[in-house]
Amino acid sequence: MSNNKPIYSWISFPFVEFPLSSAFVLAFFVLASVFVYSITLNFFWVLLSIVFLLSSLFSFFVPTYYEFYEDHVFVKVLFFKRERKYSEFKCFYADKKGVMLSTFNRPRGLDRFRGQSIRFTKSQDEKEQIMEFLNEKIGNRF
Repeated sequence: MSNNKPIYSWISFPFVEFPLSSAFVLAFFVLASVFVYSITLNFFWVLLSIVFLLSSLFSFFVPTYYEFYEDHVFVKVLFFKRERKYSEFKCFYADKKGVMLSTFNRPRGLDRFRGQSIRFTKSQDEKEQIMEFLNEKIGNRF
């Protein structure tokens, strides 16, 4: 894939962009930890439950870098990198916080596993440009 300069790029970091939600998530972690400790009386299970909770909300706690190139999209979360060509996707559709690139002709439940989720920033300044760009590259918008 090419190493040209990206056409569009931004960083999405929900933990910083949504402080009220972040406070609720952290409060839930504390309550869950207290609950697990009250049942087990063992810090190992508390730590294990925190690890599971953190792993399920991983993308909320770390910044995600998005770069759109002429022929592919590049997504980086910490040390995980993913490049996918637009030709792999058959449709795309907007959701509340971003856009889903789907490998199916229509939206499906498996999109979370096979597709690519793109999360916009809180202000969603890039939304209209990206939707137009994806309409050119993929073309099948739902």
